[in-house]
Amino acid sequence: MLRTAPVHLLATHSNPPPCDSTHPFPAILFSIGGFAGNFFHDVNDILIPLFLTAGHLRSRAQLLVADFEPWWTQKYRRVLSHLSSAADIAVASSPSTPVEPRVHCFPAAVVGLKYHGNLLCNSSDAPGGISTLDFRRFLHGALGLNEERAAGAERPVLLLISRRTSRALLNEDGVVALATEVGFEVEVAAPARMTSVGEFAGVVNRCGVLMGVHGAGLANMVFLPVGAVVVQVVPWGLDWAAAAYYARPARRMGLRYVEYHTAVEESTLYDKYPKDHPVLVDPWAINRQGYDVSRPIYTDGQNLTLNLARFGKTLLQALELLPRPTRP
Repeated sequence: MLRTAPVHLLATHSNPPPCDSTHPFPAILFSIGGFAGNFFHDVNDILIPLFLTAGHLRSRAQLLVADFEPWWTQKYRRVLSHLSSAADIAVASSPSTPVEPRVHCFPAAVVGLKYHGNLLCNSSDAPGGISTLDFRRFLHGALGLNEERAAGAERPVLLLISRRTSRALLNEDGVVALATEVGFEVEVAAPARMTSVGEFAGVVNRCGVLMGVHGAGLANMVFLPVGAVVVQVVPWGLDWAAAAYYARPARRMGLRYVEYHTAVEESTLYDKYPKDHPVLVDPWAINRQGYDVSRPIYTDGQNLTLNLARFGKTLLQALELLPRPTRP
């Protein structure tokens, strides 16, 4: 975990400093340090926990941001403004953004955020009665997205999240051609297209299928309409991560889910290691050694060339899960 600002709680203070500012709402203190800036972590580590912690206050909360970065709060301004009607207060500096020391006083405060699991809200956990679908509806409302079910279309739109470094599709052009042949209208989203949350959310919301290799870009499924399909390409050795981070949350969001498990021959790892090496024949033995061992191999150290004949069956499965077009 990357470093975040420490918070010190004092049980009593006989001579508290005078207040520079007094606020009417309870405070919620959270950090945007750590892995913030990676879209999966923005949603998983901050936005969902913030919704769980602040949602019941109905905007009557004061957000205190540690490790403050103005670009981050601006990026998610439309979402944050639906959780608090008050302006954010930066309370701990980041290396690039110094914060002037001030004493802020509140009637109450929550330090830290509630966390239920990867891209999940569990209705049985505190604060109670909040589901993953509730977060999805909140997010769609904040960004003005369509809440209706994915509409049937003669050629439904498949949005392909394109990767440029690790876990890249080396035959991406062939995959696009195949999806087009199967019956999709294909759009390709490179990383540069995803910088504006509001704009890219609208792009995703118009799609019937979101497809990508396991990675942060698949977290954009939070913007899909109900009944849309998520297609996750699972790289060699990452079955556990695919299930934990995207398979279960997709279904909890009211989405259909399809996955394609790559064969070892489809990974560039196949040409890097002896054919009897544990990396190729026993990925779990590598994963059991911890993330520091497995990450440079399976997460950062492979690209993929999909077997198009085999992958075509996955695309057909996704197509069959979509609503049929309405005939006049």
